[in-house]
Amino acid sequence: MTSGNGLHLESDSIQPVQHHFDYLTQRATLGFVLVAILTGVIMTKIDSFLEMMLNHLNPCNTASCLTLYEPASWSVVRWLSAVMLSIFCILPFGLFSMYSFAKPGLTKSEQIVMKKWMVFSSILAYVLLFVLFYFFIPSLYVFGDRIHNDVGLTSQYDAITLFTFALSIFWALLMTYMLAFGTITAGSLGLITENNQDWWRIRILGIGGVVLLLSLPGRWNGTNIMLLTLMVVFLEFTISKSVRRAMEIMSPKAIFDHEGGRRLVTYVDCSCEGVAYPIDTSPENTGLLRYNSLCSNIDEREHLIDTVARYRLTDVIIGGCDSTPLPSSFQHSIQSSRCQMRGLNLLELQGAMPATNPTLQVEMDIQMANITNPWSSNQRQKECSKRFHRSGIDSFQFVNDSQFPELQENVVRIMATGWLENEIASFKTMQN
Repeated sequence: MTSGNGLHLESDSIQPVQHHFDYLTQRATLGFVLVAILTGVIMTKIDSFLEMMLNHLNPCNTASCLTLYEPASWSVVRWLSAVMLSIFCILPFGLFSMYSFAKPGLTKSEQIVMKKWMVFSSILAYVLLFVLFYFFIPSLYVFGDRIHNDVGLTSQYDAITLFTFALSIFWALLMTYMLAFGTITAGSLGLITENNQDWWRIRILGIGGVVLLLSLPGRWNGTNIMLLTLMVVFLEFTISKSVRRAMEIMSPKAIFDHEGGRRLVTYVDCSCEGVAYPIDTSPENTGLLRYNSLCSNIDEREHLIDTVARYRLTDVIIGGCDSTPLPSSFQHSIQSSRCQMRGLNLLELQGAMPATNPTLQVEMDIQMANITNPWSSNQRQKECSKRFHRSGIDSFQFVNDSQFPELQENVVRIMATGWLENEIASFKTMQN
């Protein structure tokens, strides 16, 4: 995609939007052609199929209790049955085409979720159709016919109504499944949160309920009310389970910068294969992620891209390096999601010193707060001063060069790159 507003993965190729529309049109056209061809082929055998289905759905022992009150409507049933059967025949092709179209723009975790959904949904559709028409509906018809016989009634059933009732139940289940899948997908992407769950609930339940009610025959009858109630209860359960209550890996909270912009900041503890100083905690209201080696592990980079997109992060601060060694394609992916990526360059500060050195630990603690944007320079200065006082060390040394001087005992090195003269003077004043 050439647009800079969407998320770009490292493996993305630059393609015009028209290329994707052409591919989608080709797949959709091929699907419609296959449905049309299969419908024509199935129509040659549809009468035998419908006869078999009627014999199975018939609750009576003979066919004398089946009546056709609207012969013209039987043609509609024949064609609809043929179309439905052809759609179920090409369902695997449709799911494969859907996955092929979406795969280039999905992260690995999203590809796994989509594959699982394709397999689960196709199996569920076939099993549901089989159980519905061969077990549940016939058993329901037999139960109703037994009640009629017990009270001495002579039953006459409309053949079209037998099919319509079964298709109504199947349509309600299909609608519920589609809405539930969309809800689960939105929840897994972090779109449904505690703040906007009511917004999602009104639209999912409202739109789904209205569409189902208007598409079912008979409108306000007992069966439709029961189907609508079951759909609302199931979707409410799905929504409640999809709300992002807590972020297990990280928990950043909104920080407002000097312009009033809302920022979500997360620190990244990249150990550089165990070499870099570990980040055990992050500043207040910020998140924390841990990786082994972002530079050499594309899976970890894709996980970070997925996390940035899912939680709408605006700032990512890497611990080990200054972020420049990372692949340019990865940096472009982060930028495409409107996120700033920077680094603390703790490796340069650490040098060859072991992580257990007490003075080094104080320097690392100060360096975690030695950053601006979204924090102001005044906030940075006060936080660094607070951490320096907490260490109990009296001496400090400002470093403006990229090469750090050798670590001295009881002397804290503070990186002053980007510090203004008045900030340095004020910091020194605070220590006197």
